[in-house]
Amino acid sequence: MDTRLNQVIQYVKSLLMSETTGHDFHHALRVMNNAVQISKNMEIDLDIVKVAALTHDLIDQKVTRDITKSLTDVEKTLSKIGYTVNEVETVIYIIKNISYSKGNIPDSLEGKIVQDADRLEALGAIGIARTFAFGGKNNRMIYNPDIKDNSDSISHFYDKLLKLKDLMNTKEAKKIAEKRTAYMVEFLNRFYLEWEGKDV
Repeated sequence: MDTRLNQVIQYVKSLLMSETTGHDFHHALRVMNNAVQISKNMEIDLDIVKVAALTHDLIDQKVTRDITKSLTDVEKTLSKIGYTVNEVETVIYIIKNISYSKGNIPDSLEGKIVQDADRLEALGAIGIARTFAFGGKNNRMIYNPDIKDNSDSISHFYDKLLKLKDLMNTKEAKKIAEKRTAYMVEFLNRFYLEWEGKDV
């Protein structure tokens, strides 16, 4: 493994190993692996993709209380590891522009790949697990049909998750997203069946 990349992995691990909202170190690794998978046969800077995938949550408000400080820390750490000014700027641009809540689409193919890779993590079995982990950490109920303010975890499927398959940038990500979304729909159907006691 590239020495610089290994140092980035250790850096991210030191910050996210104990994270409990679903934005942990293993999530960062899976996003990197997703990015590598969906970028096969594409002419891209794979090093930039890997580093951006690994560090993308370090400046997320769900993970840090001080985004400005965390951003500076990422910049300084990557520079210290040996990434050039241009490489650091490229990574920072990507991780500042892939968030679903911001509604941005990165200009570069590398950025689009990392955005897709992160969004794939919100789908399928992993996506389901992360949804309830995040909900529990933030005191959200699993489901309350009597409340219409979308504050429970099941509502999040409709507010965001089921929409992601139509927002993918790359062909490979779209294919994976279709499969994972179908699994989530199956889960929801089963959830309501059990919620209403119709499975017994």
